Amino acid sequence: MALLLALLLALSAGAGLGAAGSAATQQWELARLREPSGLVLHPGRNTLFVVGDEGDVAEVGLDGKLLRISVLGGDLEGVTSDPSSGLVYVLREGSDEIVEIDPDSFKALRRFRLDRGWAGDREYIRPGGDGLEGLTFIASSEQAEGGSFFAVNQNDPPALLELLLPLRSGRGDASARIVAVHELGPAALSAIVWLPGREVFLITSALSGRVAVVGRDGSAHGTFRIPGFLPEGLALLPGGVFIIAQDTGGLIQWKPGDDPLSGLLDGKRDGD
Repeated sequence: MALLLALLLALSAGAGLGAAGSAATQQWELARLREPSGLVLHPGRNTLFVVGDEGDVAEVGLDGKLLRISVLGGDLEGVTSDPSSGLVYVLREGSDEIVEIDPDSFKALRRFRLDRGWAGDREYIRPGGDGLEGLTFIASSEQAEGGSFFAVNQNDPPALLELLLPLRSGRGDASARIVAVHELGPAALSAIVWLPGREVFLITSALSGRVAVVGRDGSAHGTFRIPGFLPEGLALLPGGVFIIAQDTGGLIQWKPGDDPLSGLLDGKRDGD
């Protein structure tokens, strides 16, 4: 962590709460939630599920109030949900597994360990490497398992992975299989969220304090800057409000003055 802080100071000292174009920011302290790294808006509950590097899983209201918190354990780096079942899925780095959680009890139901192989390489995702960081889910009624998961590998290589989990066809613990890969470039990748209305991913890099706008096919649409110090996880609420998980502690509510995606999706390569 000390090395990360030093690198961030050197590379992006300006990425504080006063990010360009921001109209309003508010800090949610959440002192009990240690090193928040990923979050998701749960569509059925209208709350945020947040995970942290020290193994915490929390439910947070849209007013910033901590509703519940529990310890799952491990280095938790991403979280998403399946809107059809309401179940929550947490990404644990190191073991690179996805844990299925009951949102009412926080009880772990199933575990899906990553099959690291791709394109003939049995360890395309290296064990003990920087590992998987972010997780999101795209629901599909046409997909036999109800949809696909997408994760980002932080480094070696930095890549967008499509994962298939036997949510409907399997019972008990199983494997998460890589079914598509898009290598994305040099930046260390931190988190991912899918925007269904715009059909793009938002992929954050905590070191640069920027968000890359990426198509499902891996196409790049540019980047924009977000506030926060080591901003990792990201969620977009109705009305254009972003909630940002800050690795150094707390969440940030950010309402940009202008839509940071509009110019990028119109062909402009980089925002600010």
